[in-house]
Amino acid sequence: MIDKDFKDLQEQDYVIDKKHLIVILISSILITFIYQFHLKGYFFEAMLPFILILGSYLIILKDSKKNKKAYYMLIPITLIFISDIIVGIDASNKDLNFLVLPVLLSMMFLLLINKNYKLEGNIITWIFKLFPTGLFSNLKFLKIKTENEKSKKIGKILAGIGFGLLFSVVIMSLLIKADDYFGAFINNIFHSIEDFNLNYIAILVISFILTFSVFINILKNKDTKMNEVKKRDYDKTTIITFLSIINSVFVLFIISEVSRLTTNFLQIPIEYTYSSYAREGFFQLLFVTMINYAILMFFWYKTNMTRDSFIKWLLFSLIIFSIILIFNSYYRMFLYINHYGFTVLRMQVVLFLLMELIIFILMSLKTFNKFNKKNAFIYFIIMISFYIINLYTCNDWLINILNGIVNK
Repeated sequence: MIDKDFKDLQEQDYVIDKKHLIVILISSILITFIYQFHLKGYFFEAMLPFILILGSYLIILKDSKKNKKAYYMLIPITLIFISDIIVGIDASNKDLNFLVLPVLLSMMFLLLINKNYKLEGNIITWIFKLFPTGLFSNLKFLKIKTENEKSKKIGKILAGIGFGLLFSVVIMSLLIKADDYFGAFINNIFHSIEDFNLNYIAILVISFILTFSVFINILKNKDTKMNEVKKRDYDKTTIITFLSIINSVFVLFIISEVSRLTTNFLQIPIEYTYSSYAREGFFQLLFVTMINYAILMFFWYKTNMTRDSFIKWLLFSLIIFSIILIFNSYYRMFLYINHYGFTVLRMQVVLFLLMELIIFILMSLKTFNKFNKKNAFIYFIIMISFYIINLYTCNDWLINILNGIVNK
């Protein structure tokens, strides 16, 4: 049982059961084979290694006490794994998966074996509890559990081989790059091995170290308590002044927009067309709404200043202005789409704006104490749901259908 074998793991050097090492080693070998057998494609090169690591941890942790609700995390993780196979996702989404998957996997494993963990605002930092923390220092736990002297000696030899291979591969790789003659000499040594490539050994070693280290970190954090979010008080006058100035800027912007879109009552001598209006400043407006979101989240969840009714109404005004900006961005985007059609990026922006709109509406409800429980969980569900929708809808086949509808 893992809980028994790794009790007080941070204080004592416990040995590892052979079955745990075998699972990790097999996973690392399979990852190496993916590259050795030239299995091309996003699924094989990107998603399959993640699947192998996920599977190896679930096998190793099968005897530990688990929070079974964490298995719900397998739903978005699986949908991400198979998204490219089903719809063929965009290159930008492929890159985003490399950021999203480690976070989701970290959340799952910490929720799975640690009853103290729950979805809160700092979930994005959970990955750092598993990687790269202790990437090499965790190797001190690489001691195989043995029952007799002969087996102990074999275990020590295997440990020596492991460390020897680790450093020799790194040193040999550097020497081969530094000296072509030495590189040719090494290649001649391994000439009898078909398609020998030192990189495969490096992949095997790196995969094993990474997988083993994260496994140890999962166990180290099984009793760790989450850091409590401490709310702070700030000077009321400073906060009111700060929020008043920001809201004043948005008042000026709205007056400007109304003038431009109606009779130009401000008499600004700048000519524009609707196509130029749709193109200009769109992403800047998007970034402004993100700044507003950060400000609101800070005040609602990091300070006690929302207890003051006047500050609360200033924050509510900021929410209203943010919603107006979102509709303004929608207007600009659909003017642009009507003229130039949909693209993957434009579709992603439409979804992102809709997600922002829902979140700002929830924050407006919070102003009137209508949205107070399980906030982080609801925000997480909204964000991950829109991310999955983005994977399955923001692709060429749907874009072609939408453009066909728009062009009719």
